[in-house]
Amino acid sequence: MSHVKFDSDVKQNSAQEKIVDAKVEKFSDAVTLILRAEAAAKGKKLVYVFISVRQLTPATFSYLVDDGRDKISSGAHASIKMKFEEIFNVLATK
Repeated sequence: MSHVKFDSDVKQNSAQEKIVDAKVEKFSDAVTLILRAEAAAKGKKLVYVFISVRQLTPATFSYLVDDGRDKISSGAHASIKMKFEEIFNVLATK
């Protein structure tokens, strides 16, 4: 199971909010695919991983992966990081 939580204190107009929301949704979809592959590799139906994405400035985002319940592989972590950087057009900061 994938759960991406988004948090921001940055003031934005509705057009900017829609762009950010679309990025969060795209990232969530990508994470779901990565975690489905991870679950299949482990012979499980689901892996419970929670990801928090935070908007720090209009162009700066960070993320945190909580895989305390179901540990995921370093490859899955790398894939999540790569997708984060690709979708949010930033280098990942944790």
